[in-house]
Amino acid sequence: MAIPDPVDLEARYAQERDKRLRPDGMQQYTCLPSEEDKPFAHDPWIGQGQQQDAQQEAGPLKDGDNIQFLIIGAGHAGLLAGGRLVEAGFSAKGMCLVDVAGGFGGTWYWNRYPGLQCDVESYIYMPFLEETGFVPTRKYASGEEIRQHCERVASHFGLRGQFSTRVLSATWDEGRRRWVVRMRREHSDGEEITVFTQFVIPASTIFTVPRMPKLAGFDELRANIPVFHTARWDFACTGGSPTDATLSKLQGKRVGIIGTGATAVQVVPEVARWAGHLHVFQRTPSYCGPRRQQATDDSAWAHDVATGPGWQRARRLNFDTFFDGQKHPADHPDLVADGWTQLARGFAGFIGGPRVVTPKTVDEHVRALYEVDVPLAEQARAHVRDSVVADPATAERLQPWYPMWCKRPTFQDGYLPAFNQPNVTLVDTDGRGVERCTPRGLVANGVEYELDVLILATGFLLATGENAAPAELFGIHIVGRNGRRLKDKYGAADFATMHGIATNGFPNLLYPGLGGGAGSPNLTAVFDIEATHLANVLKEAARRAPDPTQLVVETTKQAEDAWTDEVEERALWYSAVLACTPGYFNHEGATMQHALSSAEKRRMAMRRTIHGGGMAMYERIVREYDAKGDIKGFEVS
Repeated sequence: MAIPDPVDLEARYAQERDKRLRPDGMQQYTCLPSEEDKPFAHDPWIGQGQQQDAQQEAGPLKDGDNIQFLIIGAGHAGLLAGGRLVEAGFSAKGMCLVDVAGGFGGTWYWNRYPGLQCDVESYIYMPFLEETGFVPTRKYASGEEIRQHCERVASHFGLRGQFSTRVLSATWDEGRRRWVVRMRREHSDGEEITVFTQFVIPASTIFTVPRMPKLAGFDELRANIPVFHTARWDFACTGGSPTDATLSKLQGKRVGIIGTGATAVQVVPEVARWAGHLHVFQRTPSYCGPRRQQATDDSAWAHDVATGPGWQRARRLNFDTFFDGQKHPADHPDLVADGWTQLARGFAGFIGGPRVVTPKTVDEHVRALYEVDVPLAEQARAHVRDSVVADPATAERLQPWYPMWCKRPTFQDGYLPAFNQPNVTLVDTDGRGVERCTPRGLVANGVEYELDVLILATGFLLATGENAAPAELFGIHIVGRNGRRLKDKYGAADFATMHGIATNGFPNLLYPGLGGGAGSPNLTAVFDIEATHLANVLKEAARRAPDPTQLVVETTKQAEDAWTDEVEERALWYSAVLACTPGYFNHEGATMQHALSSAEKRRMAMRRTIHGGGMAMYERIVREYDAKGDIKGFEVS
């Protein structure tokens, strides 16, 4: 395999990046129409099964209730927070997980499209496997299996859910030493209730607010043909169900899919099996390697996976060692051994690593990342050429030209071969995207494509800037001491966090998240480390309190500044992101704009990154901190 000349490759990468940069940046997207727009954005899963019917009654909370923990979000982050708090000795009866969805699962509640699986090994992705004793049926579990496991976790820990309920605001009441939380029940005539809680844990993170491109003519198009987002899949239109990919109602239909990311690579093969003709509209191709799905073998599980107490944590950390930007010796154990650890090690450019990068060593750092990435990227491009053989021009357009750390790589065995089918057409827009809608379809490259069904595989809104404050993306106003809104602190020069889980001025508010914390392709591992950490902090704080019901815990300004100074010091690791095409990781090019603008904006952006030391370093820091037991940096009153 020939390796491209580095100078030529850098020029090609820059060319592909520049033609995709847009002045509207993140503003090119909008959220789905409101919940009142029932045919398009409603919850399609209400009433699916007896357990959910029971959950979607009034819920456990009543107006005026006083509880210990209110957790916003019932996906993996919320379940991990609740489960680790129960393990720390807190009562599940004093907790409630509130979610606008109709049940547990978070993104796995909303996403039920055909072909849905996790793209990280389920043995390390699914939470609490060791605690529940559950064995996933396959190396990459289906979305339905993951959603059902979320219900299993809730049952295991006795966690209660208040569903179909939207949190509106949480305001700290100094006199009560409680958070005053307003919420609205979405399916009972919009009844609003107020509850009081000692602790608020925002655990509504990412991949739950669907986004769509702002396209002229969109409303007229969807008045004429079915249009839906993959996170609101319309099985009435396609046929099938979350457990049956028989999309028989698409037979003979002209179907369009906008998007070629992690969702599309799973949807395209399923739709291609049934559609009369499928048009896949692409702005930027994704790296797509083989997944090599396999059933879980009972013997291998016992001897190679569940090897003893702590096996899941150890396996997760072993997985993350492959994203620290280092060259590992040949005998370094690879327990997961999949496309991530073998092909996508170049993702280190977005995850972090042990070396501290300074302005003097930035160029050396970037060269070191390229040394790891380039042969892997070329191998991935060769895989495209080997898989798409029907049309060399299509194979060329499906090849990505950017470092592998710029976008989340994908792994799917049927996506690339689907373009060999005569009923599948790639509509490559050469970085421009779809131009507009017509009453009959879409216009791309000046050509109108008439459609019978349009599927938006366009991903999710990303919280950036002040909207990166926990829960702010969901319109939840969190107001701390002295009437200051959390959003305002996240957008101000005094922004800082303690280990990414707490911020000064917002007592009894702790949260698993990304800013100031760790990064990993496996977000469950990130949320688990942070949930365990915040549970340990609260356990020690409660032990010290003469009256735990009046306990107030708050990080000091000195402690959060010291931690965020370290985050800033390590932020130049991510300087490699400047070479990236627009996407999630550089906020559609906004990161470059910050870097090239004022020094103050650049510094503020650096203080808001994830910890540049990488997952293993962050885990070691908080584990050693918790082991000391002194919760230094937190005030307990």
